[in-house]
Amino acid sequence: MNRVRVLLLSSTRPSRPWRLARKIMREVPGAEICGVVQRPLSELPLEQRILALGSHEAPGLALDLGSRVRFWVRRTFAAIVHSVLWFVHGCPPELNRSSAFTPDSLEEKCAECGWPFLLANDLESQSVSHFVACLAPDVVVAMGEVPSLPKTELEPSRGWIRARSNDVLGSAKAAKGLHLRIEHLSSHNVVAQELVGVTVPRQLYDSPVGFALKSDLVTDDLLVRAVAGIQSGTLAQTAAALSHWIQNLLSPYIAQLGPSRPTAVLPSRRWFRPVWSLTVETILLCSPVIVGRNWLRRLRRRYPALILVHHLVSDRAHRMSISTEAFWRQVLFLRRHYRIVSLSDASEMLQSGNVQIPAVALTFDDGYADNFISLRAVAEEFGITVTMFVTTVPVDLHREFQHDLRRGQHGAFPITWQQIQYWKERGGEFGSHTRTHIKCGIVDRALLHDEIVGSKSDFEAHLGETPRFFAFPYGTPEDMSSEAMQIAGLAYPHFVSAFGGENFPDPEDGNTHLLRKNAYPEPWELELELQSVFDLVKTAKRRLRLNESPAPKPGSRSTPSPDLPALQPGLNFEQGANLLAEPSQVAQRLIKPS
Repeated sequence: MNRVRVLLLSSTRPSRPWRLARKIMREVPGAEICGVVQRPLSELPLEQRILALGSHEAPGLALDLGSRVRFWVRRTFAAIVHSVLWFVHGCPPELNRSSAFTPDSLEEKCAECGWPFLLANDLESQSVSHFVACLAPDVVVAMGEVPSLPKTELEPSRGWIRARSNDVLGSAKAAKGLHLRIEHLSSHNVVAQELVGVTVPRQLYDSPVGFALKSDLVTDDLLVRAVAGIQSGTLAQTAAALSHWIQNLLSPYIAQLGPSRPTAVLPSRRWFRPVWSLTVETILLCSPVIVGRNWLRRLRRRYPALILVHHLVSDRAHRMSISTEAFWRQVLFLRRHYRIVSLSDASEMLQSGNVQIPAVALTFDDGYADNFISLRAVAEEFGITVTMFVTTVPVDLHREFQHDLRRGQHGAFPITWQQIQYWKERGGEFGSHTRTHIKCGIVDRALLHDEIVGSKSDFEAHLGETPRFFAFPYGTPEDMSSEAMQIAGLAYPHFVSAFGGENFPDPEDGNTHLLRKNAYPEPWELELELQSVFDLVKTAKRRLRLNESPAPKPGSRSTPSPDLPALQPGLNFEQGANLLAEPSQVAQRLIKPS
């Protein structure tokens, strides 16, 4: 095993060299980080500053007096809203209050690991050259746009690796995509040698922030492969390895995108309910009923483990998609008020009988290829684990999903087994979603066994590992017959539905059946869904015998969740809060298999 000492030179957001350093140490045997050089936030491109600060609005981004005034007004209002939500949740401890990752944050992380750190305005300065010379790395990895490198002698066989990019312009001089290049430069060469190049197309709803997340993810994947190649082989072998990675893991994603399209503004509709309705439901969210329920949960250490159901993160037009930037903003909100956990961690928390902090797990159904880049970019940005439930036959045949074709949706292909394996080895979690995405409300046990247990066998054959979770397609009570649930309960430790509800700690029950909620794109509606306010309003309307037309769901094929228990006359507050705290038990009784 060859030992290789790597120094990172970053002209990008500070969280990115921190993540890349850990990826290199994890994926390249014998690699160690010998130092990090970072440019200040003020010297970075706008989208990099936005990603670093976790907001489109920050003091450093406001240019004139009017912008600063508007910024402080919005910031004050946001602080009030976040404080109110924290109180509504029962003032849980240990949540991430700040989303910013600044150079100071990076310096602290480097100090914990014992890595020398330098903050430098000019990467070509004498101080940077001296810093690099003193550390004597085998390889310097330059991230972001670094046109010229410090004049420092390195070992000729190693040298510099840098990522460069340029816009690919269309006929109207609009950017069609971004061409990424990985270059190598040794100390005795003046001209850099290109190891590999690839163009990432821009899509209809790409924003600067979302596209930066995706292109940075692809670049970092290539940089890790480049370091591994330089460590173990020649430049020719490294270039071949990079081309192989692009062909097998990136090309299936790019090929399904089709031609680049000029970027457009997302549709103006933000919420699935009228604003007046959301306002009334927000008042209920802040009422003694909900606040008291959550404080009672905190005292009992019995918060629910909530599970959200998505389908795909994509910047193309798809009825079930959320854009990359919108999902980034959604995760920012969730991190501030919930602990984002993997589905495995959520099930273990429930089994322990002790959930002290509001927790939420993110799941994605079907297995769309867009998620390999768009979803993974956001997940790696925040260091979270998401769970994808994969329909295995479309993956085997690499064909579009039938439920898309029936609606006239073309071009959305499934992820490949190689992409699944690559993601799983880097922290992704995968579960089964039948073989052909059938409705499981039938009683044909042979067909159900082939779909439910057969998909498990497909996973074992391709990945050599048995999935722990199974998700019912559509996920409504009508699409989950007692026969289907019995088969799923025997084949998997846990199966999930998608018609709403909360999961509470219960070591005796085992939480075999886990309930999921709809993942509304915007935080306002999402918070009301997570706190079961919509369910409570629905129950109240039915008790008052009011006519109700269910609100449309965000690209979901599921039905509204079952009724929550209604507050009966004569109940005291604690009894009422207990009923509101256990909605999942009612839902589980409604569909409990015989």
